[in-house]
Amino acid sequence: MKSYYALPLTALLLTATVSPVATSAATPTKVETKKPLSEKALAKKKAAIAKLATSLIGTPYKEGGTTTKGFDASGFTQYVYQKSGLTLERTIAKQAAMPLKTVTLKKAMPGDLLFVQAKKAKTPNFVGIYTGKNKFVAVTTKKVESQDLTWSYYTKQDILIKSYQ
Repeated sequence: MKSYYALPLTALLLTATVSPVATSAATPTKVETKKPLSEKALAKKKAAIAKLATSLIGTPYKEGGTTTKGFDASGFTQYVYQKSGLTLERTIAKQAAMPLKTVTLKKAMPGDLLFVQAKKAKTPNFVGIYTGKNKFVAVTTKKVESQDLTWSYYTKQDILIKSYQ
């Protein structure tokens, strides 16, 4: 027969706080608040994002893909930003809805997110990473490719550019 002991709650708490016994409970982590990047540091990080995106040209398309074995559009942007230490949502709609600063094409910097939306659509249907000079890198139905905003297809679409600040 097992015996049970009744201990006051304070004794249990005291025991729990000084006990050297390991538990399977998760260890609390420190929450670190990051300072906003300086303008120069942000430009450098964005240039690195554009460079990484460009280095992935030729990677195959894969529905639902989020790795270098194959990407879909939002998986590609999420991967590149994550490798650069920035967080993006998983889907195109959620990435577009993130509270990032919307900028004009004139003020866009390499590394900014570029969304393509059909004129009458409510949400974007395509996303890529702006690389400068009216170009961006995105995943097509075949692979990661460089795209040009001067191509007739894009001139007939709404373009939305969002920027980490």
